[in-house]
Amino acid sequence: MSQNLTTEMEHAVEQHQGVLRVQGERSSYVVMTDSAYREMLGIGSDAELQESLQVIAEGLADVEAGRTRPFREVLAELGSPHELHG
Repeated sequence: MSQNLTTEMEHAVEQHQGVLRVQGERSSYVVMTDSAYREMLGIGSDAELQESLQVIAEGLADVEAGRTRPFREVLAELGSPHELHG
């Protein structure tokens, strides 16, 4: 469901750096710009999201093709100060 903001509400959101808390009859709500929502989720721009999805797809393809290394080997190579038990 999508609702349109009134001009007054839109200006209020803009004046509060893209995030506005409003009180309803039964609860309080947060109204935010799409860019504030994306930033909160760590998504970034459409281009950044697509780049992230591409890298994930490449990683999954590597796993399916058997291009993996044991985790302990990678930690040893990185000189990790963490010990793994088990």
